[in-house]
Amino acid sequence: MRKQISCSGCLVVGMAFLSGLAACASSPGQAGAKDSSPATLTDAGCMNGDPNATYVLIDDMETTTHGPIELATGIASPLSQGYWYNSGASYFSDAGADTSNPPQLSFVFSALPTRTNTLNCKASAHAARQSCVLNGLYDTCGVGFEFAQVPVGDAGAPAASNTSAGDAGDAGASIPMVTVPFDISRYKAITFWGMTTTPDPTAGSMQVKVQFPDTDTDPRGEICNGGGGNTSMCYNSYAAYLDFTTSWQQFTVLLDTGKGGKPPAGGIAIDTTWGYQDAQWIPTQVYGINWQAQRNIAPDAGPPLKTEIWVDDVYFLE
Repeated sequence: MRKQISCSGCLVVGMAFLSGLAACASSPGQAGAKDSSPATLTDAGCMNGDPNATYVLIDDMETTTHGPIELATGIASPLSQGYWYNSGASYFSDAGADTSNPPQLSFVFSALPTRTNTLNCKASAHAARQSCVLNGLYDTCGVGFEFAQVPVGDAGAPAASNTSAGDAGDAGASIPMVTVPFDISRYKAITFWGMTTTPDPTAGSMQVKVQFPDTDTDPRGEICNGGGGNTSMCYNSYAAYLDFTTSWQQFTVLLDTGKGGKPPAGGIAIDTTWGYQDAQWIPTQVYGINWQAQRNIAPDAGPPLKTEIWVDDVYFLE
């Protein structure tokens, strides 16, 4: 039987490839000013929306330092909007310093060196950005958010993994929260803007995986792990692979898996080479969205890989 709600604490994106803690309702490391970066970004120019689609803003990264997301449709008490987080290999240099920027577990939005334009010429001053130095085979670096959370008692969870105080953007006391599956079945796609400052010098781009963890592919659903502690088959979520370049581009991902395991162009699929292979796409039971880049070569095959991802203005299309 599928569990409709399955979470006993804030998201630990734990995969053998992915480590990092999703922001709960309170996270003191995330309070304060937005991050700034010296990166040089190229504006993609104004992008007109599809006149046949309705755009529903998930987040434009302008209202707070790290969330909650702005999406309100379908999120009513006791649900509340989830937060952004950073994830990936948190490797340390010989000096003992975290090489991630923003630091792991202290995610904040980054100021753009120059304002850019997104949907229908909307000006953007901030975006979600993550920089990491990847060392080992399959190390990842990324950002993401969760759609909806509830107070611990409402989720039936016995304990919370975060009881600290001091949310960015509010002065209230901490409320321990857990993430719950969220229904995105009304939407046909997401669209967002993305770029990188660290493309492969040969290809001129960097592959980024955008994925949608749900109750079949995330261990909180107790399907991919059979309800046990072995998560080695989990985290193979339905996803699309995109090529980020040094210029901002608009990307649209269809929330469509096609038939017979063959998604349409722009659709999503699970990776057939690893992980739980019986996962169904369950758009009514999605935890969030995350973006990640991955190192695919062994440590002795080259130097550490510097990776930087930028994501801006995320919308649903319906």
